[in-house]
Amino acid sequence: MFYGLSLLAGMLISVMVVFNGGLNAQMGFGLSMVVIHISGLLAILTVLLIKREKPSFPRMHPVWYSAGLLGILTTVFNLVAFGHISVSAMMALGLLGESMSSLMVDHFGLMGIPVRKMRREKVWGLLIILAGIAIMLTDFVLLPVIVSFCAGITVLLSRLVNGGLSRKSSVTSATLVNYLVGLTGAGLLALFVGVQTPVNFQGPVTNYLGGAVGTVIVIISNFVVGKIASFYMTLTLFVGQVTAGLLLDMMLQGAFPARNALGGLFVLLGLTLNLWQDRAHAQRLARSSQAA
Repeated sequence: MFYGLSLLAGMLISVMVVFNGGLNAQMGFGLSMVVIHISGLLAILTVLLIKREKPSFPRMHPVWYSAGLLGILTTVFNLVAFGHISVSAMMALGLLGESMSSLMVDHFGLMGIPVRKMRREKVWGLLIILAGIAIMLTDFVLLPVIVSFCAGITVLLSRLVNGGLSRKSSVTSATLVNYLVGLTGAGLLALFVGVQTPVNFQGPVTNYLGGAVGTVIVIISNFVVGKIASFYMTLTLFVGQVTAGLLLDMMLQGAFPARNALGGLFVLLGLTLNLWQDRAHAQRLARSSQAA
């Protein structure tokens, strides 16, 4: 069951990107950001009502309440890239940004994370991932490539911040804070960039569900964490993202994207190599400590 949920969460990430992209095309950048966060806020409030849980807001440094602002950046990056490169390429570039930034966080022990020094053998996995992404990018457009990579960085930072707040409160309370702060930021952003008029409300219902899907992803991910090994969770999340990305690319393009499938396979191989090296290194350290 847990593997299936992890796979589902990965697939929903790709679906969320398409839903949000459709809303952006329908309403314009400013208003779509507000609607996305309203959708997510309504979803998490519904969860709190069903659970009859009273949210808690612990006293912490303001940085631990900033995940909603980071989420705005992620959404902005995805909206800028959507339609210019394939969905599966967006997911792979995001994975690359997340992987490289996580290596830096681990190497320097940032944001309270234990120091785990970068090992040279992990470069091979990153090179294989880069090769896969190069295959997937049929038309190299610089800005969408850069922002998709940056989306991976903001996803990691948002997860670290949300995780820190969750440990002091709860998953649902941290998610509520995420969308409250995000909605405030989205409102200010809409005032800054303006709202296109007349407002078009005639799009499909799915365009309004991106924020709600994001809430479901957070809840599933936090439920699965600890139930299966992180090695397998990362793999299933990515398999779900790429599978859904390929299906969505096929629907949007009207043909099976063979290059994207091949590139996705390379990315999966590179990710698997890095994860396998991490697990082997952890096992060596455990054996060394037992021998001592």
